[in-house]
Amino acid sequence: MHKFGDVILGGIFPINYYTASSEQYFTSEPKDPICYGFDIQGFRQAQTMAFAVDEINRNSKLLPNISLGYSLYDSCVKLGISFRAALSMTSGRGEPFQLNESCYGYPPLLGIVGESTSTHTIAISSILSLYSLPMVSYFATCSCLSDRKQFPSFFRTIPSDAFQVRAMLQILRRFGWTWVGLVISDDDYGRHTAQSFQSDLAKSGGGCLAYLEVLPWGHEVAEIKKIVGRIKKSTSRVVTVFAHTSNMLDLMEEVVKQNVTGLQWIASEAWSTAKVLHTPSYMPFLAGTLGIAIRRGEIPGLRDFLLTIRPDNDTLSTQDNTLVKQFWEQIFRCKFVSGWMEMEGQIQERLCTGNELLRNKDTEFLDLSNLRPEYNVYKAVYALAHALHEHLQCVPGSGPFKGQSCARLQGLEPWQLVYYLQRVNFTTDFGDQVSFDENGDVLPIYDVMNWRWLPDGSTEVTNVGDVKEMAAKVIDLNLDEDKIFWNFESKKPPRSVCSESCPPGTRIAIKKGEPVCCFDCIPCSDGKISNGTDSTECTSCPEDFWSNIQRDQCGPKSKEFLSYMEPLGISFTTASLFGALLCTIVLGIFTRHRTTPVVSYFATCSCLSDRRQFPSFFRTIPSDAFQVVKQNVTGLQWIASEAWSTAKVLHTPTYMHFLAGTLGIAIRRGELPGLRDFLLTIRPDNDTLSTQDNTLVRQFWEHIFRCKFVSGWTEMEGQTQERLCTGNEVLRNKETEFLDLSNLRPEYNVYKAVYALAHALHEHLQCVPGSGPFKGQSCARLQGLEPWQLVYYLQRVNFTTDFGDQVSFDENGDVLPIYDVMNWRWLPDGITEVTNVGDVKEMASKRIDLNLDEDKIFWNFESKKPPRSVCSESCPPGTRMAIKKGEPVCCFDCIPCSDGKISNGTDSTECTSCPDDFWSNIQRDQCVPKSKEFLSYVEPLGISFTTASLLGALLCTIVLGIFTHHRTTPVVRANNSELSFLILLSLKLCFLCSLFFIGKPMLWTCQLRHAAFGISFVLCVSCILVKTMVVLAVFKASKPGGDRGLKWFGVMQQRGTVVFLTLIQAAVCITWLVSSSPAPNENTKYYSDRIVVECLVGSTVGFGVLLGYIGLLAILSFLLAFLARNLPDNFNEAKFITFSTLVFCAVWIAFIPAYINSPGKYADAVEVFAILASSFVLLLALFGPKCYIILLKPEKNTKKALMGRGSPRS
Repeated sequence: MHKFGDVILGGIFPINYYTASSEQYFTSEPKDPICYGFDIQGFRQAQTMAFAVDEINRNSKLLPNISLGYSLYDSCVKLGISFRAALSMTSGRGEPFQLNESCYGYPPLLGIVGESTSTHTIAISSILSLYSLPMVSYFATCSCLSDRKQFPSFFRTIPSDAFQVRAMLQILRRFGWTWVGLVISDDDYGRHTAQSFQSDLAKSGGGCLAYLEVLPWGHEVAEIKKIVGRIKKSTSRVVTVFAHTSNMLDLMEEVVKQNVTGLQWIASEAWSTAKVLHTPSYMPFLAGTLGIAIRRGEIPGLRDFLLTIRPDNDTLSTQDNTLVKQFWEQIFRCKFVSGWMEMEGQIQERLCTGNELLRNKDTEFLDLSNLRPEYNVYKAVYALAHALHEHLQCVPGSGPFKGQSCARLQGLEPWQLVYYLQRVNFTTDFGDQVSFDENGDVLPIYDVMNWRWLPDGSTEVTNVGDVKEMAAKVIDLNLDEDKIFWNFESKKPPRSVCSESCPPGTRIAIKKGEPVCCFDCIPCSDGKISNGTDSTECTSCPEDFWSNIQRDQCGPKSKEFLSYMEPLGISFTTASLFGALLCTIVLGIFTRHRTTPVVSYFATCSCLSDRRQFPSFFRTIPSDAFQVVKQNVTGLQWIASEAWSTAKVLHTPTYMHFLAGTLGIAIRRGELPGLRDFLLTIRPDNDTLSTQDNTLVRQFWEHIFRCKFVSGWTEMEGQTQERLCTGNEVLRNKETEFLDLSNLRPEYNVYKAVYALAHALHEHLQCVPGSGPFKGQSCARLQGLEPWQLVYYLQRVNFTTDFGDQVSFDENGDVLPIYDVMNWRWLPDGITEVTNVGDVKEMASKRIDLNLDEDKIFWNFESKKPPRSVCSESCPPGTRMAIKKGEPVCCFDCIPCSDGKISNGTDSTECTSCPDDFWSNIQRDQCVPKSKEFLSYVEPLGISFTTASLLGALLCTIVLGIFTHHRTTPVVRANNSELSFLILLSLKLCFLCSLFFIGKPMLWTCQLRHAAFGISFVLCVSCILVKTMVVLAVFKASKPGGDRGLKWFGVMQQRGTVVFLTLIQAAVCITWLVSSSPAPNENTKYYSDRIVVECLVGSTVGFGVLLGYIGLLAILSFLLAFLARNLPDNFNEAKFITFSTLVFCAVWIAFIPAYINSPGKYADAVEVFAILASSFVLLLALFGPKCYIILLKPEKNTKKALMGRGSPRS
């Protein structure tokens, strides 16, 4: 589309979607591609530019007396076609058209509006920058285009992707979405956006990528199926897509097939307003989409202008009319052909007449409520117009160019227009300010859009806010959240995090091999807390404090002592008061009966307190980053790219202190025999050289010999006087880098390139007519050889240089890659030597092969060895990595594993808990079997109890021996000596049964310990009970009429009573063992680091009955003995029975709470202590006085003394 004017503006727009071209084999002349798939929006954008030009021409204040024209091209969304259009406009090789009535030629072009894609714009702007021709894009957003060095004449009226990414991140932060997926298109737009997105996301520390998927161009169904499968499997519920509408169409087809619901889509400006996606099949998935869109604007008069378009307009050229006819056919679904025709074998369309009424047609083309790219086109044209207007206002003598001059319109250069364009500043009728920053970017602002799915099935894209960048580079996001439609049952924004925030009382433990957003929340160990969310480590409490149950606060340590309120304290208090009461009673008795012999037996107890302290604290400090030379930064190993690995300009004494030892890769070095002799033939007086060639040679000659080809002496740069060049200087004798051919690298590649072309031409000359590769098996003539024909041969070149390197190209035109590995050696004399220490190359299998001779490498360190370069040293076994917040994953602290956990590898991200029966060793790198705790024979407590048990058994044996030896004496025979022997025997068994409680519990010991203890004690106590009953019966028999009851206490009755009472206990034990037998058990609940091996009683009822029965007999014995305490007898045994049974009962009453409150082996110790204590009391109280009389007072061991008639009573 073309229009004449004094100044022509170019434009490139995507008016057709697709192209069809034949396969390029370079065996025939390539044909121009055919464009099809008419794009209504692209055509409207082109018409918007035409309208803006027309409006400016009608504006008397802007560019008065100057008419603008335009030359608009269809890019067909194809880079090659866009490129050809741009080159056609800049080089003047475009299609000539009627400039005025008498002039037919090429347009004078001063600026181009376009292109619509970043990839195309990068390529076109790279070429236009060479001519300094301004290009103003309305839709290219790649942040790379802000590089003023690469694109000095590029401007745009749409914000760059750098801002788009920052705007997207603001939306993600607003809703707390830290776990997001990223899908991009496979072009510059997608790749640069992904790079910026990942970089900004990492810097902000506000989230992580769950995945990064690249959408292929074309209908690659298998690849898209894989991408959607990964999206479906991911736990991320937010998908951010930087892609084009065509990419989204392919993606959504597969999303519908796989039924991937429950996702929140975030749209880039490229598709956030694409109506083609608002279909009933897509909207169940895309409803609720949030996206940013180009700023919407209003263009008054555009609708009336669009209504003037008609195919019968005589002012249109043939090419323009063709586009209008395509538009007309698209809008009215007709064809400009005669009759009716079948389209695609399905739809019959009528004939276009050209008289159809566009005004009455309900079409997207005339819907101007959502002008976004068109508004940017409008602003771009006006920006160029304002720049031209400012040029026209220039006053000679005050101009901006050399000599303060102004440029003439007829001779205006493109670079001069760039000057004015950089300073454009105006406001549109819609109220938006248009100006460009130093990078050619407009002040950024986006609308935030939301896709509402209405109940009637229609889709409405509503504006719910905006995001813009303030002058202070602060991004301001304004959202009306009440207006946002969420496509979820809750009607609220979804939750999308890899791991939920760790609450206070826990710490983050990064999952190995996953992003930093994916972690486990590990509860703080005892004594440590974290009082904030997402803490990376737990802090130790101070010495006098301890963590609470929630591990979020340090509270004062509880103070442990024997309290009045706990069961053990209550028991001891009761026993103490009961003892005091007994003492009072006894004191009263003794006061009344002060002439009676007194035996003391009262003992007191003490309590202990043991406090443990667990101090622990950690802290880190980052190091400063310094500059290199100015701050004397040494100790670094530099790795050089091929761009500077052989740069001699860096080999200075100042730099080599720091750069010595540098390793780098360099272009392959080669040797060119004969090159030196050729270079020596260069002379400035060579008559065969052209004027231009001779000028270059003269510049070279002046540089080498430091002279000038002028008469006399000249001053160079105001400092150096140089002599006149004669042209007879001898180049051979000059020591110069030019003749140093020991390091030919780029030159070697030039040499191979020339030979590759030569070999291609040679292959062409070998072509035999009739067997050629081109059409009809022909060969090309040398005189008419086309470049594309040479490409055919160049693709098949394969030769070897004299240096031994093979030269051939793969399908991409790349040579087999190989690099030399270089090392910078700093010799003792201060000279730098760059030596080859190996090479790196890619094999045919695409595997990279690195060959290094490490013995040749010079290391600039005292150790003369390669340095160690890690952010944090590897965490040894026994520790775990704790990522430092806000730093890369390579920077971490090594935290020792807590008790019961291990890590047996380096750089473990978490510690593994040991199995139930295992515990961590001291190094925390192995799980070892837990130590088993029981009352052992080898520990001090076990030794003490064993000694006491054997001592008690020995004492019983000794007493038994004494009683046997003196069995005929009255003391022994008194009150049934047989019962005394049975008591001694049972006490011996009581002492020995305590040994069953010592040692590792086994099934038989668990079963025997309580049975033996119960039966032995019942035998003993029943004998004491019978003995007491006999004493009472005998003294009652001495009274008149009391001998009738004595017959019930004969020897046989006594034996029968003892046996009967003992058999009851035996029956209880047998029933207990049969119904619920005690068994050994390994208890892990008492302690974390060890196993308590204990005997479970099996039946608590059985154990209670056993103890209760013993207690019942003991209490009966005590009561009967208490009643017999005052019976007349010089040796009244009832007193000693009373005392022994009283102590016996006190010991076992105290045993019950102590046993309940004692864990593990200490419960066994309490029971053993009770057995031994009660046994010793019975032994000493019952047999001590008798042994005293037998051994020390034999005179009292007579019947008269016992009967009280041997001596008078005192």
